[in-house]
Amino acid sequence: MRLTGMLGEAWRDLITGTSHACALAVGLACLITLLAGADGLTIMGIQRQTDGYVASGGSTWILEYPNHIDGAACDRLVSLDGVEAAGAVRQSDNKLVFAALPSTSVPLYDITPGAADVFMLSTTGTQWQYGKSRASGNTTASREGALLSREAAEPFQAQSGQSLALKDGRHLDVVGVFNWPDDGRKSGFSYAALTPVPADSSVSFSQCWVRAWPQTKNIESLLRLASDGSASATTADRPQIYKLNTTKGSELDSALLFTSRLTAFAPWIALAAALVLGFIATRIRKLEMASALHCGVPKTALITQILLETATWGIAGIILASPLLAWVWLNNTTAEAESLTDTLLRVPAAALLGVLLGAFLAVLLTRENHLLKYFKNR
Repeated sequence: MRLTGMLGEAWRDLITGTSHACALAVGLACLITLLAGADGLTIMGIQRQTDGYVASGGSTWILEYPNHIDGAACDRLVSLDGVEAAGAVRQSDNKLVFAALPSTSVPLYDITPGAADVFMLSTTGTQWQYGKSRASGNTTASREGALLSREAAEPFQAQSGQSLALKDGRHLDVVGVFNWPDDGRKSGFSYAALTPVPADSSVSFSQCWVRAWPQTKNIESLLRLASDGSASATTADRPQIYKLNTTKGSELDSALLFTSRLTAFAPWIALAAALVLGFIATRIRKLEMASALHCGVPKTALITQILLETATWGIAGIILASPLLAWVWLNNTTAEAESLTDTLLRVPAAALLGVLLGAFLAVLLTRENHLLKYFKNR
């Protein structure tokens, strides 16, 4: 029996409804959607939990050592694996007084350019550079740039690129607005202005902030490299290392959450369920297959024909379930979107393999000498 003959038989079975292709494709699509959807929602939940943990400051470490932090050394910590941003912070003796609110002063902090990334990453979720985001090219002494907290910017409806008049006649260029919600993170920055200054080793800072994800090993030891090394053994204030926010837990092992999720077995469940579906869908045609064998159709040709029919409605079922994968892709613009889609693709791949394997076993178990038995039990 030639390939054209097998293709012709498969085509006639599909268009006449003998193979029940439409119903089987819909059933397989429902199976794939259920399992892939459950796994996708679980993974997206872990991703949201991780994003919330990192955004709230759960992965941000602070080395506090008043007047003993080397700003340049702190900024260089960003070169370490897993470190997203690093920078030094110190509170300024000066305060900002806006011309529109002369009776209210805003606490002012000096930060290195790297620290601006730490604050803005919690707001934008992407790397932010002070030098590239500054709206005004005027760098004279009468104009300064600063980051404002959302609460400090709200009375003026200030946005990035806007210029605000100060009480002393100067102007302040707002180069960014950052969020600092009251969610348990370190206080003092919900109503504040941050002025980026050069990370000059001749100027000491009080804190070194490092935002790292995934969590870097020995981060506490590496943080101590930001110290200027000028403290003596008799110094009363010792360096303290702590996390910016611990309300969501001291640690989060997202890799463990991913590998231990219940839906990790979704591809195996899809394989088993699809195998049963393919076996039953083919086994109910045992009389037809036994008749074909009795008429002289080779077993290999019959297997090829049935597998072609099964592959057709199996692929159709995957196509029907494909909008789910498209939805996952469109709703995940992060770097994990591609890996998430790759994980979900295992479900339809396992389902297709399952129906083909089930159909193969059903044909393999069909015997020509059982034709009369199949006919009596019809």
